[in-house]
Amino acid sequence: MGKLDPNSPQAPKFQIADDIVAAVRAGKYAPGDPLPSYKALAAEYGVAVGTVQSAVAVLRERAVVVTRHGTGSSIHPDLDPEKLPGPTGQQVAVPAADLAEALSLLHEINERLKAVEANTRAD
Repeated sequence: MGKLDPNSPQAPKFQIADDIVAAVRAGKYAPGDPLPSYKALAAEYGVAVGTVQSAVAVLRERAVVVTRHGTGSSIHPDLDPEKLPGPTGQQVAVPAADLAEALSLLHEINERLKAVEANTRAD
């Protein structure tokens, strides 16, 4: 834990979230275990506390952690490590046919927009 890839297209909050999930998979954290404080995680990853808060929010949304006011965040007590979610922010592969169709539609929209602009100027 602790290293971010500065060349990654993935935002730091997602890299941190994925790293914490990997730590759970590796057994560093078990269900119910507390996470280090936001400040400690920020120092470990070399980021602002707000970035860590965003990463923990991602993990909360994915039901990997729970946060309780006054006690901090911990690995969800009911988490089944065998059913951990996959990496966040992954780029999704889009079939080439879908891209070609999208480009065709964009071209059609562009042509229609040009026609509307031409008609607007003519009026």
